[in-house]
Amino acid sequence: MTRSHGTVPKRSNTTSAKPGAPTARPHQRRAPQRRQPARKAAEQASRTERSAAVHRRITAPTPAIRAHDAKSGTPRTRLIIALAVLSLLLVAIVVRVTQLKTSDAESFRSAGAAQWTRTRDVVAQRGTIFDRYGNELAMSVPAAAISINPKLVENGPATVQLLQDLLDLPDERVADLLFEVGRPLAERRGFVYVARQVDADVGQQIDALNRAGINVEDEARREMPGGLTGQTVLGRTNIDGVGIAGLELQYDELLRGAGGQTVREIAPNGRTVPGSETVTSAPVAGNDLVLTIDRSIQFATEQILIDQVSNIDARGGFIIVLDSDTGEIYANASVRRDTETDEPVVTSGNFVALDSYEPGSVAKVITVAGAIDAGVVTPSTTFDVPWREQYYDDLLKDSHEHETETMTVEDILVESSNIGTIKIQQEMGRFVHHDYMTAFGLGERTALNFPDESPGILKPADQLFGSERVTVAYGQGLSSTPLQMAAAVNTIANDGVYVSPRLVSATVGPDGTTTVLPPSETRRVISSEAATQTAAIMQEVVCNPKGTAKLAAVPGLPIAGKTGTAFKAAPNGTYYDENGDRIYYASFAGFFPADDPQVTVLVAIDEPPPGTRDRFGGTASAPLFADMTPMLIHELGIQPGENSVGCEG
Repeated sequence: MTRSHGTVPKRSNTTSAKPGAPTARPHQRRAPQRRQPARKAAEQASRTERSAAVHRRITAPTPAIRAHDAKSGTPRTRLIIALAVLSLLLVAIVVRVTQLKTSDAESFRSAGAAQWTRTRDVVAQRGTIFDRYGNELAMSVPAAAISINPKLVENGPATVQLLQDLLDLPDERVADLLFEVGRPLAERRGFVYVARQVDADVGQQIDALNRAGINVEDEARREMPGGLTGQTVLGRTNIDGVGIAGLELQYDELLRGAGGQTVREIAPNGRTVPGSETVTSAPVAGNDLVLTIDRSIQFATEQILIDQVSNIDARGGFIIVLDSDTGEIYANASVRRDTETDEPVVTSGNFVALDSYEPGSVAKVITVAGAIDAGVVTPSTTFDVPWREQYYDDLLKDSHEHETETMTVEDILVESSNIGTIKIQQEMGRFVHHDYMTAFGLGERTALNFPDESPGILKPADQLFGSERVTVAYGQGLSSTPLQMAAAVNTIANDGVYVSPRLVSATVGPDGTTTVLPPSETRRVISSEAATQTAAIMQEVVCNPKGTAKLAAVPGLPIAGKTGTAFKAAPNGTYYDENGDRIYYASFAGFFPADDPQVTVLVAIDEPPPGTRDRFGGTASAPLFADMTPMLIHELGIQPGENSVGCEG
């Protein structure tokens, strides 16, 4: 083998060096060689790796990824679900907005308005009550109610002092107000009345101060221009203007009207924004009442009654004056001693219709009139009458002892014989007698339908036992109101026709329209002839020397009437008081002119003093009738007939 000397064998550049071994530097310069930068090589490797990974995910998903996709759906499904949810949310928003603008709008507006406005009720003007000639008996006048809100009051003691100066408050009220404004703020009440029904000009003066926490509200005060005149029938209202007695109660709904409302803006400090008050609903005034009462007659009647009760030292008394033809009430007076002063005063309760008493001998006219109408007696029919007689278990008596007398029906009524009246009742029978008592209006309320009006007591005939069966003939064992008995006697004055008492004649609406109420109901009770004959006997009660009503006579004027002196039942169930004295109820009922009756009057004195001559109807009540008659003739313009004569004729 031949070797070539001087040549060096070449190394392959692909031969890998042993890791960690140093590379031998060539002794000779090599030819330039092209090398790729390291960063570029790394990027290329990364792209290759990502491409492979994507290829693997698309072409060969793992089982875990396929399960997730099956659960959440495809992108299209997810998009549809998202759109549905958004649509539902949008619908819900639209529905709620609609509710806020429609069904819920009012509540939100009210809640918002309540933050800065105040609503005030405006009381309607209560109707006026007039007498028959248009004179005011009861009317409402403007007033004001003053209140405070202690939570808003600034400088409480100074505010209370201001109100005291303007309203002249009593010391007790001032102390209460100082307590209210002096409490810790959290414990203070939001409303406290200071004064009610103060004069309207004072209320305006306080309102003009515009002090925080002081409120002034319009209200009305009920007044009677004639003082207490007519209070017996008018009744009264409470401080809020609501009827609580008498006609004020009976016709409260008609008189009250319909209230209105105003709204005003309130500043943050609680003061009213000036000029912000507006009327949201206007009040409608109540209706007026026109009564049959004559104010002049009513006043005069009350004064006569007060004087008599005072003079004879009685507990009280009643007078009722009727138009004999129409039943219209000219006067209805009730007087009773005040429990504190012991002075007789006009009552606010209409005891003429509320209280019932045993009428006593006034009821004898019903027995006599019924017997004459039934045809069982005439005025001249006679009976043998002892002064006392046994009936069932009781020995009944006349008012005075006398021999057994032969007495006519006229004599029996003129002298007011109890035993004689029983004999008249027995002629017609107690059941027929009971029917007449009912027909004359006893045992039932009158057509007035007055609040709490008493029907009296009249037992059915088959429920009367013992002497009660006969004592009803002369007015004991039953009870009636003065109003009932006046209407019963008026039946005789009205030619035998019962006419219901009437107190309200018309109403006047807010627009001035007058509505006349229907006339009183009537019914015939006895014949005209029986009424005339009974009236003639009643004239003798006044004019006959033996009559019990001689003190009711009026010169030159024919008067017909009947007295009554009854025992009054006491709370202890007897006719005696705690001192053992009898309790009396003395009355007189009559009419004039007797030959052409135009006015019927009943006078009753409650509990006249026992043991005196003033305990009888003929002495306690009949004189008042005589005293009133000239006044009634004058006020009503009554002209007696040319042939009318009094007892002197």
